[in-house]
Amino acid sequence: MEIIRGLENVTRVAGVALTVGSFDGLHLGHQRILKRMSTTGDPVTILTFNPHPQALLRPGVTPPPLLTSFEERIELFAKYGAERLIIAQFTREFAKMSAEEFVENILVNLIGMEHIFVGPTHGFGRNRKGDVNLLRELGTRLNFSVEVIEAVGRFSAVVSSSRIRKSLLAGDALTAWRCLGRPFYLLGTVIKGDARGKILGFPTANLHLEEPGKLIPPAGVYATIVEVDGVRWPSISHFGPRPTFKDAVPSVETHIIGFDADIYGKKLGLGVIDRMRDIITFASPADLVRQMQQDRILARKRLAELGFSADARMRLQRYGQIS
Repeated sequence: MEIIRGLENVTRVAGVALTVGSFDGLHLGHQRILKRMSTTGDPVTILTFNPHPQALLRPGVTPPPLLTSFEERIELFAKYGAERLIIAQFTREFAKMSAEEFVENILVNLIGMEHIFVGPTHGFGRNRKGDVNLLRELGTRLNFSVEVIEAVGRFSAVVSSSRIRKSLLAGDALTAWRCLGRPFYLLGTVIKGDARGKILGFPTANLHLEEPGKLIPPAGVYATIVEVDGVRWPSISHFGPRPTFKDAVPSVETHIIGFDADIYGKKLGLGVIDRMRDIITFASPADLVRQMQQDRILARKRLAELGFSADARMRLQRYGQIS
């Protein structure tokens, strides 16, 4: 995939099939658009923005947490078939551009768009005044086609980044996974902890998360998968406070089932699959160990039910070497 950083570095290419947006999450709706574009025979081009427009348009207001870091998004664009990625810097001047100016000057004259593919609620231009109806009008005048791709539905509701974000913030990782088409991942480096898990017979990898602005699921215990050195493992993860131990600080840590190796300093990908329970204050470490034993059994069983096991038919969900 060719990556072009900055509109000033764009060389016009005739016959471009284009889609435009922030694409946070690269969820099933986004994937449907890219899949349809790949059937046209034209160069599949994505125009996206960095930083996220909301970070500039709402100063002083914390933007919604991200489902995917920008670098993660770039990897997913390539995975889902993009041939050319144009990353435009979103500035105040850019935000002032009218919808008509954006389409004619940027999409058509600069990039070479002849076909645009968008979702039914796509908005663009100053104050997002542009919509699919305006695109069709401009297409007639500027000689490009418009294809509106039907939204994807899951559980009687449309798949969207905001819906996935709300699901995760409510602890519903399972719905998020089914709307993303893949687990929600966090990237972190394994750091030294207080070794309590190892002492209790449940060694954990303590993670320093490395993606600023990315969503972190609420406190709880989750069935998860871990990717380390190109190999996928089942795991059970803890997000949040550790009230059983006095002075223990909140953490993100994962017990990798069936794994025993020194991984301090390594980067892990932590895939959040299903929330199992709330954080509990135990009367003693022994009570905690008994609960962790039950959690480990339940996590392995739950992951297998959801297709994450060594013999799962879906190749990309199997444990072991990642293809």
